[in-house]
Amino acid sequence: MKKSILFIWIAILMISLSCEKKPTGPITQKPTFTIYGAVVKDLNISKDIAAFTVSRNDTIYNGATVKAGNKIIPNAGSGVYYQEFSDTTFHTMTAYIDSIISSPDTVNITFRFAMPDIFNVSINPADSVNEGGEAVNVFWTTSSSDSASGYFISVVKGDTISGAMLYRAIVSGSQTPIPRDAFRKANGDVVSGLYWVYMAAYNKSFVSYPGMPFALPTGLPANNISGAKGTIGAGVIARKVTIRVP
Repeated sequence: MKKSILFIWIAILMISLSCEKKPTGPITQKPTFTIYGAVVKDLNISKDIAAFTVSRNDTIYNGATVKAGNKIIPNAGSGVYYQEFSDTTFHTMTAYIDSIISSPDTVNITFRFAMPDIFNVSINPADSVNEGGEAVNVFWTTSSSDSASGYFISVVKGDTISGAMLYRAIVSGSQTPIPRDAFRKANGDVVSGLYWVYMAAYNKSFVSYPGMPFALPTGLPANNISGAKGTIGAGVIARKVTIRVP
């Protein structure tokens, strides 16, 4: 009888041990990607540009497959993917899909963009000479079918004479003034020389890229990628206007 009870007890213990959950190992989480990218049509150099930077878990990542439309953008090292194309590659007011693919992680991040319409910029006075470094009015064309989310202006020095405060801002409508401070030092003294006025129409946003000839204003849309950190957008850079301050 005692042997039977002992046997039953051992059997119950073995069944209990066999029913315990076995460890399944650590759960592998998907990596976090940070992406900054823009597809740009620059009318000053007659080229289309696709430029992206990719980080994986806050570390630069060179193992992605990056596409803009149907174009694969080559890796240039240091997490940068960059390619210049002919200016007929990306058509204005046409929708495209970008994608960032990391095959080892089975990650495919996609986002849609549309290239804004081409536009022209002019200034008043039209002779581009700004006597005394006063405010200058800038005008630009728009179209009812334009897919731009907005516009921005960026004034840079076109020569080596430094000291001017310059100017950059997000703008709306079809005209904006460049304030007189753009052509002056902080103490109010006029800084002579050449100034280049860049304007861009952007869709979704606009980010810096290698070789960009101007600085961006603050306040552009950011963090607009579903499934990743970072910012993407598309833009058309109009032909720059030159202002000369004697």
